[in-house]
Amino acid sequence: MPLLVPRSSGNLIEMLMALRQRALRRGIWFQTLTLEDRILANLIQRHVKIVKNTTLATVVARIMGKLLLGIKNYFLNRLETIGRPIANAVAMKAFSYGNKGALDWLRDVNYIRYMGLTFASFNANTIGSGMMIVQHEKRTR
Repeated sequence: MPLLVPRSSGNLIEMLMALRQRALRRGIWFQTLTLEDRILANLIQRHVKIVKNTTLATVVARIMGKLLLGIKNYFLNRLETIGRPIANAVAMKAFSYGNKGALDWLRDVNYIRYMGLTFASFNANTIGSGMMIVQHEKRTR
């Protein structure tokens, strides 16, 4: 059976702490877990060496499941966060030009992710959301 967390021995406490470190680095520790889950994880880290109780193992597994799901969906959520305002701006502009189906684009998650991926690859250093539109004026002489 493959380990869920690379470079861990299979001990639940070590795996939870490795997931905690990854979640903190990616900034999803506070988004994914509730206050109670974070408190339990910290208490387990400080005071438990080996999990012998099935109830405690269930609690640790539930917290780890939330963290794994949050880490797995991190990239897609980031794309949606970046892509939603861009897709909104493009759809509104297309609707103003007379495209009646453009408002349906706002409900298409794949389109929103595509816009986020396009913007993220175009602007590799930009993490924020939004799109900068540069317009060049014609110079008349």
